[in-house]
Amino acid sequence: MAQRVTIKDIAEKTGTSVASVHRAIYGTKGISESLRQKILLEVENSNYRMDEAASMLRRGKFYITVLLPKPEGEERFYYRGLWDGIYRGAREIQKNKVKIKFVETTAGVEHICEALEHLFDETDERMNGLITICDDEESRGWIQRFIKRGTAVALVDRGVPIKNLCCCMETSSRDMGRLAMNMMEFLTRDDKKGSIVFVNGPDRRVSYRMYAQAVKEQMSLMGKGRELIVLNGYEGAKGRNELRELIAAGNVSGVIAGCARATYWVCDEMNKMAIDDLPPVVGTDVFEELAPFFENGILKASIYQSHREHGERAMRYLYEVLSNPYMKPETVPPGALSLVLKENYKYFI
Repeated sequence: MAQRVTIKDIAEKTGTSVASVHRAIYGTKGISESLRQKILLEVENSNYRMDEAASMLRRGKFYITVLLPKPEGEERFYYRGLWDGIYRGAREIQKNKVKIKFVETTAGVEHICEALEHLFDETDERMNGLITICDDEESRGWIQRFIKRGTAVALVDRGVPIKNLCCCMETSSRDMGRLAMNMMEFLTRDDKKGSIVFVNGPDRRVSYRMYAQAVKEQMSLMGKGRELIVLNGYEGAKGRNELRELIAAGNVSGVIAGCARATYWVCDEMNKMAIDDLPPVVGTDVFEELAPFFENGILKASIYQSHREHGERAMRYLYEVLSNPYMKPETVPPGALSLVLKENYKYFI
């Protein structure tokens, strides 16, 4: 069995003091950058990382909180899958000394800011890690407060850019918009004149603004001069009436839904319409309630943004950062985008 590597061993190999090794590992001041890099290189080449992580785990538990909307009502379509990934990741790390608190806020994603404020007031610096979402400017302020207090924050879902995050597991809103518009171009290639109805989330959310911008840019590049009619996907009752009237007027070539809830109510409403030649729908996300619409052909395609995988990866990565004190958080590659059709939707539910 290999002998355990100690800080003293690293100090001897690098010709430095134990104090200098401590400063290099924990990122504190007092040594030059060249010396820090020399010490960290030796750390990388040794078995010290595993031993230090184990030592930290022996000293005490990590406390992690997950704060996300409860998967009920219209929130269930997206957050049910995200929570599923969170629980999978939690089962993997709970064999270690980790205590995880799951907080399901019932106020919905539009009020995540208030939930973050309440959590901040109810906790202190003993909360080591937080997994949540941040897709508006108000929430950004509370995330920054958590970080300043010393909490490692991992975000899931698309959202606003924030400095000093542990990680942000997301897909590109711009790529999603481009992919949706490209698919719609293919589906409506024989209809050059009709309007495209774009049912999106509220403009105050950063991810929806980026999605909409990408759709508009891609539509402009196609140069067909089509009209883009935008509906609010979070106003289901009003949106259903507007969509029904637009389709009945006979000038709609296709419908793009930029969020999970809109994808459901658009398909549900069109399924109720007694019209033979309905315009194609390109949706967002994949969940079990969409199965009938894939099967009957109303939903031609939907974009899966790997949200289940995001939840699992966020839990694992946050734990890795907490258990390795000298590990510097890195930019995480965007999650995979998949174009899901009738032929393969069952593999994504």
